[in-house]
Amino acid sequence: MLNAVPLPAVERDPVAVRVDTLHGAEQSLVCGGSFAELGADPGRPSVAVPSGVAEVTLAGSASSSSQLQRTEPGGSLPEVVHAPAGDAVGAAQRQSVVTASLRGLVASSCSEASNEQWLLGGATVLGVTTTLNLGNPSAVPATVQVTLYDERGRVDDSSSGVLVPAGSERTVSLNGYAPGRERIAVRVVSTGAAVTASLGVAQTDTLTPFAVDTVTRQLAPSRTLVFPGIANISTHQHGPGDAGEIDPFPVVVRALAPGGESGTGVVRAVRADGSSEELGVIEFGDGAVAELPIAHWPEDANAVIIEADAPLIGGVLGSADDGVQHDYAWFAPAPQQSADAEIAAPVVAGGQLAIVNPGSAAITVRIGAGDSASSGGSSELSVPAGGAVLADAAGGALLTGTGPFYAGVRIATGADIAGYPVLAPVERASSITVYPR
Repeated sequence: MLNAVPLPAVERDPVAVRVDTLHGAEQSLVCGGSFAELGADPGRPSVAVPSGVAEVTLAGSASSSSQLQRTEPGGSLPEVVHAPAGDAVGAAQRQSVVTASLRGLVASSCSEASNEQWLLGGATVLGVTTTLNLGNPSAVPATVQVTLYDERGRVDDSSSGVLVPAGSERTVSLNGYAPGRERIAVRVVSTGAAVTASLGVAQTDTLTPFAVDTVTRQLAPSRTLVFPGIANISTHQHGPGDAGEIDPFPVVVRALAPGGESGTGVVRAVRADGSSEELGVIEFGDGAVAELPIAHWPEDANAVIIEADAPLIGGVLGSADDGVQHDYAWFAPAPQQSADAEIAAPVVAGGQLAIVNPGSAAITVRIGAGDSASSGGSSELSVPAGGAVLADAAGGALLTGTGPFYAGVRIATGADIAGYPVLAPVERASSITVYPR
C-alpha cells in the first residue's frame, strides 16, 4: 500500500488594484434650450416649435460647453456644460416666453443625464399642452421608455419607446399619448445611454395667454418632499368662503406613490421663523396622481413640506397675476444637501435663493460667490429649525451648511413666476477595486 506524500503548495492572495474612477472623469449638465410651443405651426399641430432665447446661468467653473441638436429649428439650442467630476458646478436657465398665444416666465435646473427619472405637473385637457423634452448628451443613441400616470392611475396604452439619437434632443407631445387628462406624471427609463428629461407646460384661456412653465425632474420618490420657494401672488381681492379666505388662483399640491401604495401625506407651509401651518392631508393610492387644492396660501410662507407614509413624487403649483396677466409655476421637490459639502447654486436673473431647514436645530449656510460675474465676498445666513428663509444671491453661489438643508430658486414679480430646485451632485464611487487575472 502506497502512502500519500503531501506536496508543497504555493499560495498567493489575489492581486487587488485600487482604481481612481474620478481621475479624468467628467460631469455634463444639460440645459433644455428654448421653450417649444406645441401647435405653433397650424399645418403641423403635433409638432413643438422652439422660439426665443433661453439664458443660462452658471455656478462654479465649466471646462467647456457644447450643444445638442434638434429636429426643429428655432430659438437657442440646448446647451451642455462640461466640468471635471467632483467639482462643484451647477447651471440653470431662464426665458421670458412671448409668442402669439403664450406669455410668461420659465426657469429650470440644468441636470445630469440619468437612466430613470420622474416628472410631475401639467395636464392634457382642452387649453393645456404638455410636452416631454428628452436630451441625450452621450455619443451613443438612447432608447427611452415613457410611461404616463393620470388622476385614475397608470395609463396602460401610453407606454412607448422613443429613440433619442446621440448628441440630440427630442420633444414629445404628451397630449398625443394621453389626451384629456387633468393630472399628469411621467416615468422616464432609458437604455443605451442616460438622458435628461423635463416638461414644458402651456395654457391658454380660450385664445388668451394664461401661463407657461417648465418642470425639473425628480430622481427617486421619498417619504419627505421639500419644495423651497413656493409663492402665490395676486393683485385680486381674496373672496370669502365657508372656511375663510379663498385665493382666486389657489396653490395646488399633487403627489403620486409610484409603488401603488395607498396612504396619506401631511402638507405644511413653512415660514422663515421656523413656524409652520398645516394646509391639509393629501390622500393617494392605486398609482393615481392625487391632488390637494389649498384654499388660502399663507403669504409669509416660503416652502411646502409633505411628510407621507409611503415614498412619493410630487409637485406644487404657485401662481402670479397682475391685472389681466397671469402665470404659474410647477415647483419640483429639492434633494437634501449634505452638511459641510460645497454646493453650486445657480441663481438666474431676478431670482432669490430659498433655503429650508426641516431639522430640529438651527444651521448656518455660508453663501459664497460662485462665478466671475458675482461681486463681493461671502455672507452667512442663519436658518432656524424648521424654517424656510429667502436670500439674495445674484448669479452663481456656492453654499455650505453646518447641517443638512434643501435649496431652490424662485422668481416672482408682477405676473411672472418660475422656480426650480438646486440639484445635488450625482453620487459617484471615487474608487473601485480591480482583481487582474
